Amino acid sequence: MKRMQRAFATLLAGLFPAAFAAGADSAPPNAPAGGVTPAAAPQIAFKQVRVGKAVVSLAPAWFERREASVPVWLHLHGAPATVEAGFAAIGAPGVLVNVTLPGLSKVYADHFAAPEVFGELLRATEAVLRAERPERAWTAGALTVSSFSAGFGGVRQLLRQPEAAARIGTLVMADSIYCGYTGDPKERRVDPDLMAGFLAYARRAAAGEVRLLITHTEQVPEGYASTTETADYLISQLGGARQVEDRAWSAKLRQTSRYQARRCEIVGFAGAAADDHMQHLRGIGLLLARARERR
Repeated sequence: MKRMQRAFATLLAGLFPAAFAAGADSAPPNAPAGGVTPAAAPQIAFKQVRVGKAVVSLAPAWFERREASVPVWLHLHGAPATVEAGFAAIGAPGVLVNVTLPGLSKVYADHFAAPEVFGELLRATEAVLRAERPERAWTAGALTVSSFSAGFGGVRQLLRQPEAAARIGTLVMADSIYCGYTGDPKERRVDPDLMAGFLAYARRAAAGEVRLLITHTEQVPEGYASTTETADYLISQLGGARQVEDRAWSAKLRQTSRYQARRCEIVGFAGAAADDHMQHLRGIGLLLARARERR
């Protein structure tokens, strides 16, 4: 595990040193607004409220809701302003909660290791909503979880916790499922124990119970499984096969393949460079929109 963490640190530092040095707490250099052009993205003024290590972003739209149950969109790893722009691109349909921590996947795994952390985060989000509009008994409604890059460490922990896993209705992994190997690393065999939670969720999505969208680039890291290898593992375990599909999602996001089994969708994209990886964060609005379209 420590070998994988060191390798992952080397990869991240090489991919985007400025963001790595800042603990991924700053927007990537020259990042476009979310997954759409700035001209196309709705201009929404968010109010940010910090709750512990999370940033809760409130948009005016949720104030107008007739229902007291507010959809929650929890994102792991990505500058709040960048994720807000992507959230705005889909109309900010609820409340956005962003957890971005300085460090690698282990900091997210450690943060969400205790099962009570997840419940406390949802209750804290409800408290923020009620403080803003005390006339309503606001509650956390349908939950979408999205993750970029190192955020997978936190998602893996949530999927190991029955209450949290059952609560997640939609999961979006934006070039974000890495994994260690089992046995001889030269054989590049994905560790099934580390993939168990993702596979269980993928099976539920394939059965139509939940929605899962996974994207990946073509990067090949040294010492641990790439997002392509983990995607291939899930597809093989589901008994499926990729289809070649070449289409542009944006100027810098070109799809090359796709697998779908009902509500489980795995999409491969071209590119193995640092900027190709970052496009999955900058284009998070496109991914969230896709997840909503195919419910």
